[in-house]
Amino acid sequence: MGTLTLSASPFLWEQFLVGALDRDAGARPELHPILTRWSRSRMLGAPSTGLPDEGPSVGHLALVERRARLEPVWHELGGMMEVLAAAPLPSGRVALLADRDGVILATRTSGGDFRDHADAVRLIEGACWDETSRGTNAIGTALAEASSVAVVGPAHYAQRHHGLVCYAAPVHDPFGELVCVLDVTGPAGAADPLVLVAVASMAYAAEARLREVAWARVATAARGGLEARLAREDSPVLIVEPPGRVRHANGAARALLGDVASSGTGGVLGLSWPELKAAALRGESLEVRSSERGTPWRVHAEAVGEAGGGATLAVLVRLEPLVSRARAVAMDAPAPGSGPWAALKGRDAHLCATLREAARFAPTALPVLLLSETGTGKELLARALHSASAVASGPFVAVNCGALSPALLESELFGHAPGAFTGARSGGADGKLAAADGGTLFLDELAEMPPALQVLLLRVLEDGNYSRVGESRVRQSRFRLIGATCRDLDAAVRAGTFRSDLYYRLQGVVLRLPPLRERSDLGELAQALLAGLAEASGQARPTLSPAALARLAAHAWPGNVRELKTVLRLALVRASGSPVLDVNALPPELGRGPVSGAAAAPRPVESTPPPADEAAPRALRELEAHAIQEALAHSDGNVARAARRLGIARSTLYRMVERFGLVLPPRS
Repeated sequence: MGTLTLSASPFLWEQFLVGALDRDAGARPELHPILTRWSRSRMLGAPSTGLPDEGPSVGHLALVERRARLEPVWHELGGMMEVLAAAPLPSGRVALLADRDGVILATRTSGGDFRDHADAVRLIEGACWDETSRGTNAIGTALAEASSVAVVGPAHYAQRHHGLVCYAAPVHDPFGELVCVLDVTGPAGAADPLVLVAVASMAYAAEARLREVAWARVATAARGGLEARLAREDSPVLIVEPPGRVRHANGAARALLGDVASSGTGGVLGLSWPELKAAALRGESLEVRSSERGTPWRVHAEAVGEAGGGATLAVLVRLEPLVSRARAVAMDAPAPGSGPWAALKGRDAHLCATLREAARFAPTALPVLLLSETGTGKELLARALHSASAVASGPFVAVNCGALSPALLESELFGHAPGAFTGARSGGADGKLAAADGGTLFLDELAEMPPALQVLLLRVLEDGNYSRVGESRVRQSRFRLIGATCRDLDAAVRAGTFRSDLYYRLQGVVLRLPPLRERSDLGELAQALLAGLAEASGQARPTLSPAALARLAAHAWPGNVRELKTVLRLALVRASGSPVLDVNALPPELGRGPVSGAAAAPRPVESTPPPADEAAPRALRELEAHAIQEALAHSDGNVARAARRLGIARSTLYRMVERFGLVLPPRS
């Protein structure tokens, strides 16, 4: 609800009355606000002078009937009028309550000299102050425009009221209907803009109290059903009340609407309260867009009324994403290197098929399961899915289930209460589930989650409810889940290490990224990764020679894309800024059997090759150690310079040196 302050000079008022300003409203925009209101008063036939007995009045019995119709408002505003009337002004002021016809129903005065003047200009119970009777004035103009307004001195249309300053704010009932106006009037010489703020605040507080009373009359079961509906829905759901205020919103709605849902104002995707209310009463759905080129939405509206009554107290709004045919075709073939999929480089047919499937399901709320070998880019795909989803504006929270012990993983996911265990934070912690509310939760290495935690996760996926460790209070979080693992989940289910009910709950969409050894675009991918690594380290972009490409193609890549990036980072260091990265810059063992870097510790000959999930980390460790040694050698032992060549922090380099058992060379 906006506010408006109208002011003018006596000369301007005289010029208007004689018609000298009739052509100036358009040419002089600074005069437009007051001239528009005066013109409306003249059109309504309001007197421009004013007499002591001017305007209609209502008798005592009619006044009693009008007050009875506003009994709930009367009860809430009585004390507020006393507060507004109490002013430290020698001349005093009067607080008024008028109904929707502009008839004053009650007055409260602070005393002083102004009281007699208020009686003289008929600021009394039973007098009518609509614009037809008195022209531009705070009560009548607030009714006409449904907005808080201040009218100062000669801005009043009637000359008799030029000595007044009036502040008024409309009050709406819980169903959005304007029912009365709260007003404070005093002498024009005591004008204070803060009074308008106070009056508008009081009116807003009265509306909020009336809404709470109305909601209290709604059956408890109905309120519980609404809250359960919000918690159960994966799509954005809101409760909107007059005049377009968002009363409640689930996580998906908060992620979509942002400040609109959290601040409680602004309507829903540009739809006003009357539009939502009309759609709910007609049982029709509406189609809107979040922006000019944003996601199209179908808006389903359902009326919420008082028990036993027919009035619409609020509207339950559910938003369903719509994908037009043209957009669906575009999503079937996401352009490589563009949009949210830009981080997944390459044109391999299997990769493109996976991206097409990912793009098709990204706007839905279905859980996604990524089943791929380690190092193939599962987290990159998870982030791309989040960026293309309906909760893209919400948080993306990643948790590696294999990197934490079961106890720590439970605390990391669910949070913990103060003092829940030894070492717990004194203030407690909310956990990743709370952090992911309204966004995406990515659980990497999902198969490593212990069975007890699998049960807790299944409950959260069912209804969004969970409790922190060491706490009985039930909390709620709504998020889109993406799980990933390099394990065979079918085998894990058969072995009893992974719950079948959780597995089936997660099987909304299953996506597989091809391992690097099966991709047909190794050369293109290597060149793209090399360009990115060179740019990150501040070097010129080199190209790969045919011999280097052939050597890369000959390698089995057990560590997939992650291993390829490590090899290319090492090659950049060894190439020393050469514009062409040749085969001599690559690790000599690459593509010629098992990789064994200089830093690798000797190990006995094995009769059988290690499993893929063990060989990949081993190869990566050896390559990383080799890369560190090369960088330190080319940097003359300068750790800071070596870290810059590798594109990592100096502290990270120190940790890796210690992990691999390397010895820092003396600086030359």
